[in-house]
Amino acid sequence: MTFRELVRGAAMGAGGSILASMLLLQRYLRQELQRPELIHAPLEDKELEDKYLTQEVRLLLREYWPHPVLEFSGYVSTLWSAFWAAVPSHVPVGDIELLTLQDGGTVSLDWGPKPERTGRERIVLVLPGMCNHSGTSFIQTTMRHLKQAGFRAVALNYRGVGGLQLTSPKIASFDSWQDLHEVVEHIATKYPDGDIFAVGFSMGSLILLRHLGEEGHRARIKAGVAIAAPVDFRKAIQGLESTPKRLALNFAMAQSLKLTLLSSAFKSEHTRAVNKIKAWRALTMRQLDEATTCKLNGYSSPEEMYDHNDPKTVISQIAVPTLVVNAEDDPVVTVRALPFRQMRRNPRLYVAVTRRGGHIGWGSGGLGGACWTDAMAVDFLLACSLRGARPSRL
Repeated sequence: MTFRELVRGAAMGAGGSILASMLLLQRYLRQELQRPELIHAPLEDKELEDKYLTQEVRLLLREYWPHPVLEFSGYVSTLWSAFWAAVPSHVPVGDIELLTLQDGGTVSLDWGPKPERTGRERIVLVLPGMCNHSGTSFIQTTMRHLKQAGFRAVALNYRGVGGLQLTSPKIASFDSWQDLHEVVEHIATKYPDGDIFAVGFSMGSLILLRHLGEEGHRARIKAGVAIAAPVDFRKAIQGLESTPKRLALNFAMAQSLKLTLLSSAFKSEHTRAVNKIKAWRALTMRQLDEATTCKLNGYSSPEEMYDHNDPKTVISQIAVPTLVVNAEDDPVVTVRALPFRQMRRNPRLYVAVTRRGGHIGWGSGGLGGACWTDAMAVDFLLACSLRGARPSRL
């Protein structure tokens, strides 16, 4: 092969690479950079403060920039976020507060450091997802972002999670919203002059939405953000059983739950009623729920548990501003599990649906899990904290 032929081959290769890069860039700009869809009640049905908040949410959605490689697929995004969740995190020595509930169960509050700002205390209760706790890396990242914005972050560790010993025959699950009233009342008593907000991830978002719906106008939480929310719980579970890929995710989630929660919980005398052999053999979340959660938390079947804790049944009763963020390509919580018509009828709900992001995989350029949603949550809660301080007319 002559030198001229080598040069020609190299030039053709470089030209092909440039052309492929240009085509990928064109696809990214035209398809992937679509502004997230905002679903909300008609503006004429909203109060003045809600109209302001709607406009601010629209402006916030302009900052969405999916990573061209890590977010080209919902499965890739989800695996990326799972990787970050598993990476050991530097957890600062915080203020861990144990809280004994009325039925004898124990949860803990991991208080982050106070922000530098002075004035009225603004507290954000962070609700981790399944298999996560206050020390999980992306939960710690969220708490840092909240502190930088002037909020005092506190993460809730559910029963048996984050090293907690079971002190009652009930385990952390999707019905942990039943504990949230006592937790929020405790925070409100501790900071009577403060404002309380909340951010939930995945299972934590279900817990948050169900709590806000149950509390209605009595809610102590001033505003909330629900990220990757399984609003229609039964459909979300059915979605995890719908395709081979999702069944594989289902299997992985069940095994992760065994390792992170049940392996320690099974050492407790309170789990004697559980058939541990059946639990360890479970291949899906439904099978694991049937063998463990139903036995411990008092359900006759997984279906009863899913229906009893479904946020969809109370979503219309949410009375505080709540941002719900989901991705179209989320393989864990299918976007078809969102009751859009029902949510649109509640003027306090702001539903943002992105094209990409997977399950808690909005990485903002690969800088870690949930960076974009952290920014959204912070800015939304800041806007909500200013409600009532705006001009009286548009």
